[in-house]
Amino acid sequence: MSDLAKEEVRHLDLVSMGCRWVLDVSDLDEVSAAQTAARWRRCIDLATAATTIVDDEPETIRATATQQPYDLSRELTRKGLMRLRGRVTLLHAAALADASGRAIALVAPSGGGKSTATSVLGRRLGYLSDETLVLLEDHGIAPHPKPPSLVVDPDDRWRKDEPAPDELDLGPTPGQARLARLLTLERDEDVTEPAIEPVGLIDQLLAVLPETSSTWLVPAGLDRLARAVTVGGPPARLRYAEVDTCHDLVREHLAAPETQAPTWEHLPPDEAERLRPDEAERRTVEQVRGGEPAISQESDDDLDGSDGLVRAPWSDAIAHDGEVLVLAGARPLRLAGAGATIWLAARNERTLDELTDVVVAELGDHPDSSALVRAAVVDLLDHGVLALA
Repeated sequence: MSDLAKEEVRHLDLVSMGCRWVLDVSDLDEVSAAQTAARWRRCIDLATAATTIVDDEPETIRATATQQPYDLSRELTRKGLMRLRGRVTLLHAAALADASGRAIALVAPSGGGKSTATSVLGRRLGYLSDETLVLLEDHGIAPHPKPPSLVVDPDDRWRKDEPAPDELDLGPTPGQARLARLLTLERDEDVTEPAIEPVGLIDQLLAVLPETSSTWLVPAGLDRLARAVTVGGPPARLRYAEVDTCHDLVREHLAAPETQAPTWEHLPPDEAERLRPDEAERRTVEQVRGGEPAISQESDDDLDGSDGLVRAPWSDAIAHDGEVLVLAGARPLRLAGAGATIWLAARNERTLDELTDVVVAELGDHPDSSALVRAAVVDLLDHGVLALA
């Protein structure tokens, strides 16, 4: 790394997250500049390697003498997420690969063990990312081999150290990799033997969706996510007490032949039905700020049987095993029973009486059918997935 330690090297070309970057280290002294270059060496190497490029226009990131290493990687990741919005599937996940480029994604919320799993399991697998997976439609992966962020103090999870991947003995970063398996992580101190357990498709999607970014802006985003969580076979999670007991289990799972995955029906909106991006953004911002998004619907307990009802605009949806998962902006809604039947039937305008007939035909008669369907319709109106025509 002596070439990178020379004082005249002040701008470093990087590739990470499928984007080109220029890292400006001109504010740093010679030693700090060399240390920064060492931490980002994997991304520097990708700039001259055969790798996946999504955004070829370089963007400059400036390293300053006052910032911590974690601040730099957080800024690059944040800007990368903004550059890639609506173009690829973005997952809050670690990603590791075998020598052939077959990759496994480990999805968990912040503090859920991704970086620890990376630092341990990555000693026997190649390192793609410890926190952000950039996934293309064909399941190709754009590597993000930033310096892994490791918590220094368990009582202060924002205080992190960022050694170079080579310092942690992480396996080499393949320039081109492909998703072959996806696991959610569940750390449980009471687990005596680590296990990979099957998870229902809708359950897995609901676990993974909060760990995605701008999925509603990606064409067929929910369907693409369903294909990701079922890549190689049924959805699954890794339950363990200590991740260093999972080496063989994870490697065997990654190497195992594909098995039959569950199927689903994709229910995309057409252009007239699609939730407008600005409205999706508004609802998402409200959700992030806390509380339910404000849905302006005229829900009314005194609906007339002849009132017309139709689906409200949505971003994407799938149906599986008698249930429907509707995505409106960042907000998913799981529908079952009468709710799922009503939503499916309301693709075309239906009256309340007609919807009652559909539910009875699908699910059977009930002494209180009319009241139960009315209550379900009001609930769907309140949740913003149904609208008065």
